[in-house]
Amino acid sequence: MKPPIVVLIGRTNAGKSTLFNRLTEHGAAIVSLAENTTRDQNRDLVYWKGAVCELIDTGGLDTAVQDDLGAEIQKQVQRAIDQADTIVLVVDGRGELMPQDKTLLRQLAKQNKPVVVCINKVDNARWRQHATGTFATLHQFPMALCSALNGSGTGDLLDTVFSVIRHAPAPTSPITQTSIQLALVGRPNAGKSTLFNALVGEDRVIVSPLPHTTRDTNDSELIYQGQSYTLIDTAGIRRQNRVGKMPERVVGQIERKSVRTALEMIERSAVTILLLEAQRRLEKQDKALLRYALQHGKGLIVALNKWDLVPDKSPSTITKYTTYFTIHLELPDYIPFVFISALEGQRVTQLLDMAKQVHDYRSWRAPQAVLDSILKSVLAANPKRRTIKGHNMRKQPLTLISLKQIDINPPTFRLVSPQPKEVAPAIMHVIEKRIRQQCHFTGVPITLILRNS
Repeated sequence: MKPPIVVLIGRTNAGKSTLFNRLTEHGAAIVSLAENTTRDQNRDLVYWKGAVCELIDTGGLDTAVQDDLGAEIQKQVQRAIDQADTIVLVVDGRGELMPQDKTLLRQLAKQNKPVVVCINKVDNARWRQHATGTFATLHQFPMALCSALNGSGTGDLLDTVFSVIRHAPAPTSPITQTSIQLALVGRPNAGKSTLFNALVGEDRVIVSPLPHTTRDTNDSELIYQGQSYTLIDTAGIRRQNRVGKMPERVVGQIERKSVRTALEMIERSAVTILLLEAQRRLEKQDKALLRYALQHGKGLIVALNKWDLVPDKSPSTITKYTTYFTIHLELPDYIPFVFISALEGQRVTQLLDMAKQVHDYRSWRAPQAVLDSILKSVLAANPKRRTIKGHNMRKQPLTLISLKQIDINPPTFRLVSPQPKEVAPAIMHVIEKRIRQQCHFTGVPITLILRNS
């Protein structure tokens, strides 16, 4: 049974994201004084006294906002309300009861769903007394006074919320199947949010031509062909020396937080999808993202998006694009390419099939018999090398004792030689190439360690 959905709504800067972080204890939502910092839905589970619910943080619902981005934020909030079992209206307890709050409550009354009023930012007796008088006219709704910043009163809020939830099941046993953590990364406007929405089957995040529309990371659970995936949509990542260099200082701070969080999500993921625009020239940042994922041992897939916009395609078009991106991205030959159109849904599920394959290879162990065969063939192919000792010249054989896999995620191998300094880098390269030829490890970086014992 799915947990009930509780949605936090309210005006901009009422403290919804701070409250979301406090209740979920994860800190996934970016918090800032800038208006409309939160734009998409943040989702996470909240456990309280043997019960569980899914909490959704939404953007500021301000009826005075008329621009396109504000309209998209309000659409996202309305979608969350439509899904909700219970709604929590968050208001600023240090302010006044605003006309927008009254309008929201009138609209919520028509939803025929339980509504709880959370009076936030009241962390001492003076502010509690002020809030009690200011919001007294809302006595027909269950209310709770709290401070999301320091946590005071949040237990009372959860008591109130779970008391009105129509269905609050106890947590079920955790799913034994491993969910594949799949991060979508790329430069701004590469189409990550469009791909995210295409995979989850609904407009979960806002899609806009404006750069940096996505700020928070957005997680969503997806079941595809019996496999569970956790999709992570991240903010667009620009070159490091451009991050935060924006006219508004606060907006720049938000961008830095978004980029830092996006890189953390790469580290958290098992498989990373690097999304590129097919008709956009590569930049250094694309290479940096690729290297970052590989350096952290992540499975990697390169998806060329907006393939539908490429004109006059012919049988040689894919070859031409593959050659360009392989050379200029300095892409290892074991990294797979997929040509997609997130907008039209073209080959998007192929990404999930490939992510499952890459994930399985990342945790796969090569048979020892295969590794022994590789070592034997390498030794047979390398004749004795000439060495000079004093005035005598003699041939000395290459000595390799063993090759074993010692770890997974990513696959790690140990090559043992009594004289590791005498093993040339070319030999290491040949061994890694043979491992890939016989064990594949598609999309997965492998580590080969040379030791003397």
